[in-house]
Amino acid sequence: MHIRNATYRDAPAIKLLLEALGYNTSLSLLVNQLEILFGGNDHEVFVYELHSEVVGFVAIHYMPRLAFEEETAFISFLLVADTVKDQRIDMALEQYATKQATARKCDRIQVHSLDWLSPGHQFYISQGYQEITKYFTKKIDRPKDT
Repeated sequence: MHIRNATYRDAPAIKLLLEALGYNTSLSLLVNQLEILFGGNDHEVFVYELHSEVVGFVAIHYMPRLAFEEETAFISFLLVADTVKDQRIDMALEQYATKQATARKCDRIQVHSLDWLSPGHQFYISQGYQEITKYFTKKIDRPKDT
């Protein structure tokens, strides 16, 4: 097992993992997004390597809260290749994310998971997560670039 910070070289493997879940994105967009994430200290992306191949990743974002000393950590993606689903790599990545959040003195981790991803919800419940709040999302129509 080897969990490490993601690099730009991991973009093709991350792209494949995203595509397996239905997120179709271009490699150039993914590299641009990684550049934004790598450019600050409020975002981290970690990959899981098995036999020198990236088979999973987790993206974590940290947000301070006005009324509290502690930050909240958000997991925006935690994906593992179907070929290794039975090897508990998802658990190792989640535990690693928890360790990173603890080191930053976060008092909670939240995961955003859409309804259509409900098979994955049981994993988070088994890791101690609770569904405790509602998120309301407003889609913003942006003008197309000309």
